[in-house]
Amino acid sequence: MTGGPPGVSGCGYCLPALRLRTEGPRTEHAVADAAQQRENELFTGDGTRRVLSQGEDIVDLMTTACRRAMRNAGLAAHDVERLYGYCSVPPYVTPNPLYLLHRRLGLSAGCLVVPINSEYSNFPLGLLHAHEAVAAGGCRNALVVSGSNWTRHLDYAHRYAAFASDGAGAAVVQPHGHLSVIDSMTYTASDFYESMTMKVRPRTADGWSGLPLDATGTPLPTYALHPGIGLDAVETLMRDELPDLVRRLLDRNDLNGARTALITHQGSRRLLTYWKEHIGPAEYLETFARFGNLTNATYPVNLAHHFDSITSPYLVIASVGTGFHLTALLMKNHRARQVCQLNG
Repeated sequence: MTGGPPGVSGCGYCLPALRLRTEGPRTEHAVADAAQQRENELFTGDGTRRVLSQGEDIVDLMTTACRRAMRNAGLAAHDVERLYGYCSVPPYVTPNPLYLLHRRLGLSAGCLVVPINSEYSNFPLGLLHAHEAVAAGGCRNALVVSGSNWTRHLDYAHRYAAFASDGAGAAVVQPHGHLSVIDSMTYTASDFYESMTMKVRPRTADGWSGLPLDATGTPLPTYALHPGIGLDAVETLMRDELPDLVRRLLDRNDLNGARTALITHQGSRRLLTYWKEHIGPAEYLETFARFGNLTNATYPVNLAHHFDSITSPYLVIASVGTGFHLTALLMKNHRARQVCQLNG
């Protein structure tokens, strides 16, 4: 490929084989807890989700996703100069398994490994950093990957846990790619710092409660959405600020939803419907009913899943994240005209 700015030239993803059914909340009994009632109203949807089996490791999925992305981009392991992304939840506070992935892929000792601990937006932020590095001449070939094993780190007494999935996705960024970042915008609401947290805490299950342990007896961290400010963040910042951020990004570039494909966080059918109505994308690239809520891996998996069929001239990736933050990337699709001709 010749001409054009830096961009994504190949993608890949990998999901566990195990499928579990997700269903809407049961309504035959009244819910006494107000926070639980709010969860039931916010987190809706029917479909399936993917879950790691016992003995299955998320780094295996990340390795497969990266190899597929590299193959699709025609890139050899020794050509990768930077590896951006994150594996979540890691077995150690440090190092991140991104270094283990480096070894499994056979990347060179000169390849810079850059873990990005920015849940859930690791992948879009990795794309942004990779684009800037290639555009500045810091490297020619960057690999961006995100893997999530969150189904092992949730309390299933909570409604939002019912949709969680595991998976991994990756993308290659090169000097001349099919999808190039042309603008970005972020919104940080640090007053909601503790709205979504992951730490060692008790869980509950049928007939059991206590600290979850790994195979060595070490306590495992568990994600929690705060019953107060966490639900507030979902009902206000996540629901309303995300489409507002996307609209402002599009306005700044004299665009509108009708010219864009859209990838967002995918944790609730109610939110997906709301965002679709308020952004109005030409294509909404989502797999919520098929793959569930892939948390960190949502963005690369959906990008890879739809990569060859995007017909819109622009793509927006709008991510949410802990901290609390929102980030939106605007990308130009250099294959849009070609895809339209092939489909026409």
